Amino acid sequence: MTVATLRLDLRVNQCQTARDRRRQTQAIMDRLHRSFNVAVADAASVGEADRTVLVVATVGRTRRDARLTLERVADAVAVHPHTELLAQDFTEL
Repeated sequence: MTVATLRLDLRVNQCQTARDRRRQTQAIMDRLHRSFNVAVADAASVGEADRTVLVVATVGRTRRDARLTLERVADAVAVHPHTELLAQDFTEL
């Protein structure tokens, strides 16, 4: 078993306040959890109203399985119409 995490630095478009950002971020987190069966958390606000950091965790039978799941998650976030993926970082434990 392998535990892997993915850190996503995002810019959430059309957000003027932290409340707008939280609402859109929660919708993204719920969709990722339902679609990929992963754990998702809003790690830390960067300080700007339109930026956030999501951390995604998954468990796979092999490193390859965990990595593929997280790559699919990153691809899904990258094509989301209200977000811009600024950076991503994979970690395997």
